[in-house]
Amino acid sequence: MLAEELLRTGGGTTTDTSQKPSSGRERVQIESLRQELEGAKRQIGALKSEKSQIEAEANNQRNLSVKLESDLKSLSEAYNSIEQANYRLDAEVKALRQGGSVPYPDVEAIKAQAKEEAEKDSEAERNDLLVCLGQEQTKVEKLSTRLTELGEDVDTLLQGIGDDTAIPDDDDEDEDDEE
Repeated sequence: MLAEELLRTGGGTTTDTSQKPSSGRERVQIESLRQELEGAKRQIGALKSEKSQIEAEANNQRNLSVKLESDLKSLSEAYNSIEQANYRLDAEVKALRQGGSVPYPDVEAIKAQAKEEAEKDSEAERNDLLVCLGQEQTKVEKLSTRLTELGEDVDTLLQGIGDDTAIPDDDDEDEDDEE
């Protein structure tokens, strides 16, 4: 039937009369090859889509790896400082057992060091939050622009959003811990 339909529509035949008409079998083979080509095109499209998904996942994993490496470095530094404190305390205990005099630790220096480390940690967290805030702000701006293009009143839509999400202030606990 396909061969007959191709003959009626003149599919694949040229206007050159010197060329002999293809047999029905050849036309069926040509149609079969066309179908295979279309299947291959669909398969290529699916593979391209899968490739882009895999690339996106690889990028996400790469970003996660960088974050984990950073976390590991922070943990390593914290462990090293604990090891140093442990070594110092072991030396003090050993000196006390031997009846030697151990100078009193400089409490103010220890407090200053702890405060400095806490500030470094909080600065890193603050920077992370600022990056997240910037990303969210960019999203809001893009969405606002798109809503305006669609004829929506963005100010009316945004009115009251975020008012009830105030985070309670827990600075009181931090101040008590420092004293």
